[in-house]
Amino acid sequence: MKENPVRDLLSALVKFVAEIVTSVASSMLVVVVTFCFATFVSAGLLWYSQWPLVLSPVGGLIVVGVMLAFWSDH
Repeated sequence: MKENPVRDLLSALVKFVAEIVTSVASSMLVVVVTFCFATFVSAGLLWYSQWPLVLSPVGGLIVVGVMLAFWSDH
């Protein structure tokens, strides 16, 4: 039976794109979960200190910013 080079190329291309999408989705999930957790903790600290809770996303953004600054995949 003869192999089809076009089918092999398309199969490899689909696998490559799927790996990229999976990697990006998992990284985005880590960032979103970290932001939500940091915002929740910031809200708790602000509530305890009787500061406005509207500032809680700032804590989440600071934590995500520091995390992304030091994030390394190797």
